[in-house]
Amino acid sequence: GTRQQHVPKFGLWRGTSVMLLRTLFILSCRFAPSSAEQSSVKPLDDGNFDKTERGEWAVDFYAPWCSHCRALEPVWIKVANELKKKGSNVNVAKLDAVLNPISAKQNGVRGYPTIQFIRDGALVAEYASASRDADSIMKWISSLETKQQELGVEDKAATTDSSARGSSSSGAADADGTVSSLLSLEIIKESIRRAPIVACGVCAGFGGMVGIFTGVFIGVVYSLHLKKIA
Repeated sequence: GTRQQHVPKFGLWRGTSVMLLRTLFILSCRFAPSSAEQSSVKPLDDGNFDKTERGEWAVDFYAPWCSHCRALEPVWIKVANELKKKGSNVNVAKLDAVLNPISAKQNGVRGYPTIQFIRDGALVAEYASASRDADSIMKWISSLETKQQELGVEDKAATTDSSARGSSSSGAADADGTVSSLLSLEIIKESIRRAPIVACGVCAGFGGMVGIFTGVFIGVVYSLHLKKIA
Protein backbone atom coordinates (compact mmCIF):
# COMPACT_ATOMS: atom_id res chain seq x y z
CA GLY A 1 0.00 0.00 0.00
CA THR A 2 0.86 3.71 -0.15
CA ARG A 3 3.00 4.90 2.70
CA GLN A 4 1.83 8.15 4.33
CA GLN A 5 4.38 10.65 5.54
CA HIS A 6 4.15 11.32 9.25
CA VAL A 7 4.29 15.01 10.31
CA PRO A 8 5.30 15.53 13.95
CA LYS A 9 2.74 17.48 15.93
CA PHE A 10 5.46 19.62 17.56
CA GLY A 11 6.69 20.87 14.20
CA LEU A 12 3.18 21.81 13.12
CA TRP A 13 2.53 23.72 16.34
CA ARG A 14 5.83 25.57 16.04
CA GLY A 15 5.11 26.63 12.48
CA THR A 16 1.65 27.89 13.42
CA SER A 17 3.04 29.85 16.38
CA VAL A 18 5.65 31.57 14.22
CA MET A 19 3.03 32.60 11.69
CA LEU A 20 0.77 33.92 14.43
CA LEU A 21 3.55 35.97 16.03
CA ARG A 22 4.55 37.37 12.65
CA THR A 23 0.96 38.42 11.96
CA LEU A 24 0.64 40.12 15.36
CA PHE A 25 3.90 41.98 14.81
CA ILE A 26 2.76 43.28 11.42
CA LEU A 27 -0.58 44.42 12.83
CA SER A 28 1.08 46.15 15.78
CA CYS A 29 3.44 48.03 13.48
CA ARG A 30 0.58 49.05 11.23
CA PHE A 31 -1.85 50.33 13.84
CA ALA A 32 0.51 51.57 16.56
CA PRO A 33 0.75 55.39 16.75
CA SER A 34 4.02 56.92 15.59
CA SER A 35 6.48 58.59 17.96
CA ALA A 36 5.51 62.00 16.57
CA GLU A 37 1.85 61.33 17.45
CA GLN A 38 2.76 60.22 20.94
CA SER A 39 4.83 63.35 21.56
CA SER A 40 1.88 65.62 20.71
CA VAL A 41 -0.01 64.53 23.83
CA LYS A 42 1.78 65.69 26.96
CA PRO A 43 1.74 63.24 29.90
CA LEU A 44 0.87 64.70 33.29
CA ASP A 45 1.07 63.30 36.81
CA ASP A 46 0.81 64.50 40.40
CA GLY A 47 4.40 65.69 40.25
CA ASN A 48 4.11 68.00 37.24
CA PHE A 49 0.41 68.91 37.19
CA ASP A 50 1.37 72.44 38.26
CA LYS A 51 2.28 73.03 34.60
CA THR A 52 -1.42 73.67 34.04
CA GLU A 53 -1.06 76.87 36.09
CA ARG A 54 0.53 78.52 33.05
CA GLY A 55 -1.33 78.71 29.76
CA GLU A 56 -4.29 76.79 28.37
CA TRP A 57 -4.64 73.03 28.76
CA ALA A 58 -7.06 70.38 27.51
CA VAL A 59 -6.60 67.41 29.85
CA ASP A 60 -7.95 63.89 29.46
CA PHE A 61 -8.35 62.18 32.85
CA TYR A 62 -8.50 58.44 32.12
CA ALA A 63 -8.30 55.00 33.73
CA PRO A 64 -6.30 52.21 32.06
CA TRP A 65 -9.10 49.65 32.57
CA CYS A 66 -11.80 51.90 31.07
CA SER A 67 -12.94 50.75 27.61
CA HIS A 68 -14.26 54.23 26.73
CA CYS A 69 -10.86 55.68 27.63
CA ARG A 70 -9.10 53.22 25.34
CA ALA A 71 -11.49 54.14 22.53
CA LEU A 72 -10.77 57.84 23.12
CA GLU A 73 -6.97 57.44 23.01
CA PRO A 74 -6.49 57.53 19.19
CA VAL A 75 -9.03 60.33 18.95
CA TRP A 76 -7.15 62.33 21.57
CA ILE A 77 -3.89 61.85 19.67
CA LYS A 78 -5.57 63.14 16.50
CA VAL A 79 -6.90 66.18 18.36
CA ALA A 80 -3.41 66.96 19.67
CA ASN A 81 -1.83 66.60 16.22
CA GLU A 82 -4.43 68.73 14.44
CA LEU A 83 -4.24 71.56 16.99
CA LYS A 84 -0.47 71.49 16.80
CA LYS A 85 -0.60 71.76 12.98
CA LYS A 86 -2.93 74.76 13.27
CA GLY A 87 -0.49 76.52 15.61
CA SER A 88 -2.82 76.41 18.59
CA ASN A 89 -1.43 77.43 21.98
CA VAL A 90 -3.59 74.88 23.80
CA ASN A 91 -1.58 72.09 25.43
CA VAL A 92 -3.28 68.72 24.90
CA ALA A 93 -2.41 66.41 27.80
CA LYS A 94 -3.51 63.23 29.57
CA LEU A 95 -3.36 62.01 33.16
CA ASP A 96 -3.78 58.49 34.54
CA ALA A 97 -6.28 59.22 37.29
CA VAL A 98 -5.73 55.83 38.91
CA LEU A 99 -1.99 56.33 39.41
CA ASN A 100 -2.39 60.05 40.16
CA PRO A 101 -5.45 60.37 42.39
CA ILE A 102 -4.40 63.66 44.00
CA SER A 103 -4.67 65.74 40.81
CA ALA A 104 -7.84 63.92 39.77
CA LYS A 105 -9.51 64.59 43.12
CA GLN A 106 -8.46 68.24 43.19
CA ASN A 107 -10.12 68.72 39.79
CA GLY A 108 -13.31 66.95 40.81
CA VAL A 109 -12.92 63.96 38.50
CA ARG A 110 -15.60 61.34 39.27
CA GLY A 111 -15.83 59.35 36.05
CA TYR A 112 -13.73 58.30 33.08
CA PRO A 113 -12.90 59.64 30.68
CA THR A 114 -13.19 63.26 31.88
CA ILE A 115 -11.98 66.04 29.60
CA GLN A 116 -11.37 69.45 31.16
CA PHE A 117 -10.23 72.80 29.78
CA ILE A 118 -7.92 74.57 32.24
CA ARG A 119 -6.59 78.11 31.92
CA ASP A 120 -3.83 79.31 34.25
CA GLY A 121 -4.68 76.65 36.83
CA ALA A 122 -8.42 77.38 36.90
CA LEU A 123 -11.09 75.04 35.52
CA VAL A 124 -12.89 76.80 32.66
CA ALA A 125 -15.17 74.05 31.36
CA GLU A 126 -15.72 70.29 31.27
CA TYR A 127 -16.62 68.44 28.10
CA ALA A 128 -20.18 67.23 28.54
CA SER A 129 -21.13 66.09 25.04
CA ALA A 130 -21.69 62.42 24.32
CA SER A 131 -19.90 62.83 20.96
CA ARG A 132 -16.26 61.96 21.47
CA ASP A 133 -15.09 62.27 17.86
CA ALA A 134 -12.10 64.44 16.99
CA ASP A 135 -14.08 67.16 15.18
CA SER A 136 -16.52 67.70 18.07
CA ILE A 137 -13.75 67.89 20.67
CA MET A 138 -11.66 70.24 18.52
CA LYS A 139 -14.61 72.60 18.01
CA TRP A 140 -15.16 72.65 21.77
CA ILE A 141 -11.51 73.42 22.48
CA SER A 142 -11.33 76.06 19.72
CA SER A 143 -14.42 77.82 21.07
CA LEU A 144 -12.80 78.19 24.47
CA GLU A 145 -9.51 79.29 22.96
CA THR A 146 -11.34 81.88 20.83
CA LYS A 147 -12.81 83.46 23.96
CA GLN A 148 -9.31 83.94 25.33
CA GLN A 149 -8.22 85.56 22.05
CA GLU A 150 -11.21 87.91 22.19
CA LEU A 151 -10.13 88.97 25.65
CA GLY A 152 -6.75 89.83 24.16
CA VAL A 153 -8.46 91.93 21.47
CA GLU A 154 -10.44 93.80 24.13
CA ASP A 155 -7.25 94.51 26.04
CA LYS A 156 -5.67 95.79 22.85
CA ALA A 157 -8.71 98.01 22.18
CA ALA A 158 -8.47 99.41 25.71
CA THR A 159 -4.80 100.20 25.16
CA THR A 160 -5.61 101.91 21.86
CA ASP A 161 -8.33 103.96 23.57
CA SER A 162 -5.89 105.03 26.28
CA SER A 163 -3.39 106.06 23.61
CA ALA A 164 -6.09 108.08 21.86
CA ARG A 165 -6.91 109.84 25.12
CA GLY A 166 -3.25 110.59 25.63
CA SER A 167 -3.04 112.03 22.11
CA SER A 168 -6.12 114.17 22.75
CA SER A 169 -4.64 115.47 26.00
CA SER A 170 -1.39 116.22 24.23
CA GLY A 171 -3.27 118.04 21.48
CA ALA A 172 -5.16 120.08 24.05
CA ALA A 173 -1.91 120.98 25.77
CA ASP A 174 -0.42 122.08 22.44
CA ALA A 175 -3.52 124.19 21.78
CA ASP A 176 -3.19 125.80 25.21
CA GLY A 177 0.45 126.57 24.47
CA THR A 178 -0.49 128.16 21.14
CA VAL A 179 -3.14 130.32 22.82
CA SER A 180 -0.62 131.41 25.44
CA SER A 181 1.84 132.38 22.71
CA LEU A 182 -0.80 134.42 20.91
CA LEU A 183 -1.72 136.21 24.13
CA SER A 184 1.94 137.01 24.76
CA LEU A 185 2.23 138.40 21.22
CA GLU A 186 -0.82 140.60 21.75
CA ILE A 187 0.68 141.94 24.97
CA ILE A 188 3.91 142.80 23.13
CA LYS A 189 1.99 144.54 20.36
CA GLU A 190 -0.02 146.53 22.88
CA SER A 191 3.18 147.59 24.66
CA ILE A 192 4.71 148.72 21.37
CA ARG A 193 1.57 150.68 20.47
CA ARG A 194 1.93 152.62 23.72
CA ALA A 195 5.59 153.43 23.06
CA PRO A 196 4.86 156.91 21.54
CA ILE A 197 2.84 157.85 24.61
CA VAL A 198 5.72 156.78 26.83
CA ALA A 199 8.10 158.77 24.63
CA CYS A 200 5.98 161.91 25.03
CA GLY A 201 5.87 161.38 28.75
CA VAL A 202 9.62 161.11 28.89
CA CYS A 203 10.01 164.26 26.82
CA ALA A 204 7.69 166.16 29.10
CA GLY A 205 9.36 164.84 32.22
CA PHE A 206 12.99 165.37 31.35
CA GLY A 207 12.76 168.08 28.68
CA GLY A 208 15.64 169.34 26.58
CA MET A 209 17.98 167.16 24.56
CA VAL A 210 17.68 164.11 26.84
CA GLY A 211 13.94 163.94 26.35
CA ILE A 212 14.20 164.48 22.59
CA PHE A 213 16.90 161.77 22.25
CA THR A 214 14.86 159.29 24.31
CA GLY A 215 11.77 160.00 22.27
CA VAL A 216 13.60 159.48 18.97
CA PHE A 217 15.12 156.18 20.23
CA ILE A 218 11.77 154.79 21.34
CA GLY A 219 10.18 155.88 18.06
CA VAL A 220 12.83 154.02 16.01
CA VAL A 221 12.40 150.86 18.09
CA TYR A 222 8.65 151.12 17.71
CA SER A 223 8.93 151.40 13.90
CA LEU A 224 11.25 148.37 13.67
CA HIS A 225 8.89 146.22 15.73
CA LEU A 226 5.91 147.21 13.63
CA LYS A 227 7.73 146.16 10.46
CA LYS A 228 8.81 142.87 12.03
CA ILE A 229 5.27 142.02 13.18
CA ALA A 230 3.78 142.96 9.83
